[in-house]
Parts: sequence; C-alpha cells; structure tokens
Amino acid sequence: MNSSETSDTAPAVAGPASRIDWCSWRVPIALALIVLLTGALYWPSTQSLLHEWFDIPSSAYRHGSLIVVIAVWLLMRSAVGESPPATAWSKSLVPVSLLAVASLAWLIALRAGIQVGHQLLLPIIIWLAILSVFGRRLATSSIVPVGLLYSAVPVWHVTVPALQAMTVSVVSLLLRVVGIPAYVTGDYVHIRSGVFHIEQGCAGLHYFIVAATIAVLFGELREDRRGTRLYLVGLAIALALVSNWLRVFIIIVAGDLTDMQHYLVRVDHSVFGWVVFAVAMAVFLLLGRRRPLDPIRAAHPQSRARARTFAPVYLLGALAAAIGPGWMLVMPVRVAAAPNVSAPAGVDGWAGQAGSCRGRWRPQYPAADLTSKIEFTRGRQAVCFYSATYLSQHQDKELIGYFSSIYDPDSEVVSSVVRQAAGRTVNEIQLGSETAADRIVWYAYVVGEREIRRGIEAQLRYALGTLHGAPASSVYAISAPCRPDCAAARAALNDFLPHVRVGMGTVHR
Repeated sequence: MNSSETSDTAPAVAGPASRIDWCSWRVPIALALIVLLTGALYWPSTQSLLHEWFDIPSSAYRHGSLIVVIAVWLLMRSAVGESPPATAWSKSLVPVSLLAVASLAWLIALRAGIQVGHQLLLPIIIWLAILSVFGRRLATSSIVPVGLLYSAVPVWHVTVPALQAMTVSVVSLLLRVVGIPAYVTGDYVHIRSGVFHIEQGCAGLHYFIVAATIAVLFGELREDRRGTRLYLVGLAIALALVSNWLRVFIIIVAGDLTDMQHYLVRVDHSVFGWVVFAVAMAVFLLLGRRRPLDPIRAAHPQSRARARTFAPVYLLGALAAAIGPGWMLVMPVRVAAAPNVSAPAGVDGWAGQAGSCRGRWRPQYPAADLTSKIEFTRGRQAVCFYSATYLSQHQDKELIGYFSSIYDPDSEVVSSVVRQAAGRTVNEIQLGSETAADRIVWYAYVVGEREIRRGIEAQLRYALGTLHGAPASSVYAISAPCRPDCAAARAALNDFLPHVRVGMGTVHR
C-alpha cells in the first residue's frame, strides 16, 4: 500500500491488539435492526410465519427461523466497513414513496385476508427500507440476503402437484427398469406385496427448498456472477429431485423384497430421506467447488469514506414504513351495523317456506355472522335462496377462504359460466346428479352496496372499504333443480333474481 494515502481513505487493519472500530459496525447493526424492527412492526405477518415455522409439524418451512439468522448475517457481512449515506436524502423521494406504497399494499392484503400476499410483501418492505436509508449501492448488495427470506415464506407449495407428478412418473419408470411389476393409478403404486401412496409429502418440497437455499448461499459466499449462481441453483435442485426419486424408489423396492415388512415401510423413512438428501448435497458441494471462481468483484479491503449521517433519512424511512401498521392501529376493522343482502318477505306468485331448502345443496360458510336459507315455490318449481353475511372479517374468518364455498366440496360440478340475467351479472354453476336431476346455482358477492362477481375483487374491495368505513360483505345464491329440465330452472331463477335485495348495511364515518 502506498504510504502517502491519507487516513481518511485507508482501510482499517485489524490485528491481535487492535481495538474494535465500532463506527465500522454502525451500518451492519442498522441493517440488522431494519430486519428485526420490520418484523416487529408488521407483527401480523411475522406471527403467521412463526405459526408456520413452529406450530405445523409437517411444514416444509420449519427452517424459517434459521433463514432469518442467515439473512441477517449476510446483510451484516456485506456491509462491514460501509459508511452511512453521504448524499442528501432529498435527492430522490422515489424509494421512500415506493416504501409507503408497499406498506399500504401490505395493509390491504392483510385486511383482504390474503395471507400469502402480506407475507410476500415483508421482504420487499425490508429491501425498500434499506434502499430508502442507505441508497442504491448497499441495496444492490442486499438483494440476495433479503431475497433469501423468500425460502421461508409458505408460497412454494404451489409446486407440489408438479413435483408429485414427476415423482410418480420417474418411480414408475425405475420400477419397470428393474423389472418389478407395478400398476400405477393416479398417486398410487400397486406392487405384488401391497400399495404405496405417493402423497404430497413425498413430492420432495422440503428438499427442493433447502437445496435451492444452499445453492443461493453458496453462490453468495463465493460472490459468483449471475450465470454461475443460476448453474449452482439448477444443479442443487436437480440433485435434490433425484435424491427424492431414489428415496421413494428404494422404499418401494424394500417393501417388495420384504413383503412390506422392512423398517422403512413399517416404521419410519423420514430420517432415511434426509440421509439420501445429505449425500446429494455433498455431491453438490464437490461439483460446486470444481466450478472456477468468477467473483463479481476482486477481493479487496473495503475503504471507508468520511461521511455525515442525515437524521431525516431515518425519520422519513420510518414514517413511510409505518403507514400500513399505523393505519391499522388508528383505523381498526369495525363491525358493520347491518347485513347488505336480504330475501324478500314475500314475492307475488311465490309461496315462501321458512327453514331450510330441500335437496343436497349445502353452501359452506361456517364463519359467517349471519346466514339465511329459504325455499320459495311456484307450482311445481322451487327456488332456494341462500345468503351468508360477514359483518367483519379477519384471518380465518373470510368471505373467500379455504373453508368457504358455494357448494359442498364433494359435489360434482358439471359446468361453470358467467351469465347476464335481470340486469345483473352472476356466476352460474351446474351441480350434477341430485336425485336424478342436476341443480343450477346462480351466485354473486356483495361488498357494501356493490355487487361483485369475482371473489378476489370482493376481498380487495372489502379491504379498501375498511380503510374509511365498515362495509358488510356477503354472498348470495339462488338455486333450482333441473325439473323438468335446466332451461325451466334458469327461467325460474331469472324470474326470482330481481327480488333479491342488495346494498343495505354499509356504515361510513
């Protein structure tokens, strides 16, 4: 090093007797605090993630807490020796504006009950906070550490059907190769000694996620270029999939050779799976280390520039990040004063019948605050009116949710279309074979005073409505059996639909 360099630009050299330069740790500590404080500020998302990581035994995301620790360490590692921003914060308000928008979007996703939506926004909010406070250079080096958090967000289960189908196909092929007679139907593999069900848990999702995470971490530690990182991720995922296929194949072979009495069949095969996966990852590390290093930047000590900190940077970033949680506290979800859908007390030409409707049609809205199911008859034609109203919504109590449906999950859906009738737009489904006759169901959603056809739109409109009021949200449906045919059922529904009243029950400040 040239001895003429000034102390302002010379890197600090640590030695056995050196004192810790705490100033060089201001930025790394600040980055760690951004992650931790964001998790605390957006507690509903953090709480839902903690539930997934610790309370669900079969979850593929139980490594989530470790991922957070690794991500924070990578952030601090990449920022050691960096200085606080040396340019005026007022140069660009775009990052702060994006942070405010993301915070508000988080609140809307939370109010709409879209859990994966507000969970996915959490790493984005963390990264935008880093960008707002520390600028583009540090935000760029933070992309991978922050992006690593997505391996702990329960969104990857969307790949399970594809992983499961690949496992079934490959295993059936391997069984044919080794000459074991097998009959595969759906997810079931029939061999001479018994039947194996390749369930969703056998798809290898956990191995898939962990392998990809290891590859990303490996590439980050080596500071590889983008092409090398993609190669490493592809290699790790391929080895993880192969290890899972071999695991399932070996278990089936063991069952065939021992008449289903092998330990892996009768007792447990999860530990065996992780052993096979560990061997695959050892192969990955050996192959990965053989890949030549092609770092993005040459390794050299980071220099520290003398810089001033600007309190407005931190203040403005904190205010932008607090918009969503702050609004949640100031304007909590309130209970609507009245339902916004009702059936008429009486309809000319129709006879009303109190109580439930005849037939096997059973809408599923178990968490609704109010439900109604009434049958009206006109001659031999019957129309069943159903409504479910939510005076307020929260997680696990939603108009559109996992346990909510306009028909029983075991029902046979013959067709599903959109229909214009009586000046309204409704969804139509035809349910099959109900006492030798199909059933036509027309339904729509109502939020406040607006009638809506799509469920996701209904949830978003409810979330937006809670920002300034207390809207009721409902689903209504009318149905009729296809007697003597479905055309007659549609005609009866068309005559009855105008009598369904909507749009009463929204309260505003």
